[in-house]
Amino acid sequence: MSRRTKGTQKNKKGQRPRKARGVPRGARYLLGGALILGVLLAAFTRFESYESLYDAEYVGSETCGECHTIIFDRWQESPHAKMVREVSPEAMVGNFVDGSYTPPPEAWVYPEDSEIPAAIMYTQEGRYVMAIRKPGTRQYIPFTVYFVVGYQYRQEYLTLETGGVLRRLPIQWSVERQEFFPYWNVQENSLPTLDDLWVQMTVLNSAWNLFCARCHTTHLVINDKNDNHTYADAEWTDLGIACEACHGPGSQHANYFAHNYVNRIAAFLNSKLRGEPVAYVANAPKLSRGEDLSVCARCHGADIMMSMQDIYRTYEPGYSREGRTNDISQYFQAVPLTPGRTDATVEVYNDGTPKGIGMLFRSFIESDHYTLTNMRCYDCHDPHSNKEPMAAGLLEPSAASNDYCMTCHAALRGQEAEHSFHEAGTSGAFCFDCHAPHRIQNLASGVWNMTRTHNFSYIPNPADSITYGLANSPNACNECHADQTAAWALEKMLEWWGEPEGG
Repeated sequence: MSRRTKGTQKNKKGQRPRKARGVPRGARYLLGGALILGVLLAAFTRFESYESLYDAEYVGSETCGECHTIIFDRWQESPHAKMVREVSPEAMVGNFVDGSYTPPPEAWVYPEDSEIPAAIMYTQEGRYVMAIRKPGTRQYIPFTVYFVVGYQYRQEYLTLETGGVLRRLPIQWSVERQEFFPYWNVQENSLPTLDDLWVQMTVLNSAWNLFCARCHTTHLVINDKNDNHTYADAEWTDLGIACEACHGPGSQHANYFAHNYVNRIAAFLNSKLRGEPVAYVANAPKLSRGEDLSVCARCHGADIMMSMQDIYRTYEPGYSREGRTNDISQYFQAVPLTPGRTDATVEVYNDGTPKGIGMLFRSFIESDHYTLTNMRCYDCHDPHSNKEPMAAGLLEPSAASNDYCMTCHAALRGQEAEHSFHEAGTSGAFCFDCHAPHRIQNLASGVWNMTRTHNFSYIPNPADSITYGLANSPNACNECHADQTAAWALEKMLEWWGEPEGG
């Protein structure tokens, strides 16, 4: 029985049930007991008001889990929690029994390249080893793996150097392909020669704990480093994306509630009934929109310039009195969308719209849904179990996602067929089909796939597909009707809706 119809049911006499008058007796007892308990607590303790601006220290997810047990348990099983792990049999998904990688023939430079692998992977005395062959020789240089990054789509391997640098090894494991592959060569469409594989371990951003750890750990602190990134003194509070990565440092929050139960009750009521911020911690619905979306954009809005690296690295959710950066929304569109840009992961289509996987958040920022509405990431994505939707069906074409859209676009409710020119409930009639087509290029699995754009207010124009070609400006119509031309798609759009929404 739905929530809407439940209140209209009649009793056996055909009469509508009368509404209950006053507070039920059981509820009165509970309220009375709570009041007595509150008076007793107040007799021994006092409510301590909390400040709106504060600075705190990081305490780690285990501390958060002492009180927030249910959410903590859900988070522990999430991809965010498992993003970076120390080496263990449970963490490894790549073949470290008899694994190997051999480049394709066009990347062979030395005679040995056609005879033996460029890299071999094995386990030795409990250690996981990736050994990479020295160019022009048959000698393998072993690198012990200390940490792994990722596990759902692909897995990256880190070795520890004497200078403290966690070095990213050049070969990764593709879960979909079930084999090792040179991720960055595929991403950049370059030849994975043996020389190039070694060069990949000398570039500045291969020092993982000086670059990538910014997003893959919680509260990365770089105490010291040298210019060529062969020395690093870096630490973090938690491996993976833990509680304080999104809620900010929690020491004052934990201390405030630790021994004062009046604080707990009063702060709960202040938050629920008066809409006040949660005491000494950032909570998304209580943040300004810029502060709120900055939590996600810090890592999912990856189109940043080197000059802004430290701004993004030192960003901290919260309400800082000392002036720590809590809002980076002014940088969301700092990098221009240059048509045809080919930089890996942040590519731009020839029509000037986001193309690379690092541009997924940017595609949302470019939409009217960002500029004109209060739509937020966690409307659809469960932040504590980040692979899951907030409700079943919200992340795919479905009645549920349509219903979400129609909370604002109410005039279209029940008009799916008339609006889409497709039979209601079929492919093409769901909002996602046209407003969130697969336009973001994604190599996360080691195989080129397409992810749905988050620019929900824009229907890609088939006229651009005609101008630039479907590969450089795909549209929603031809995604399903691949046997048709862009000219056919444009003709249909003009026939059904007039001038395309994309302009």
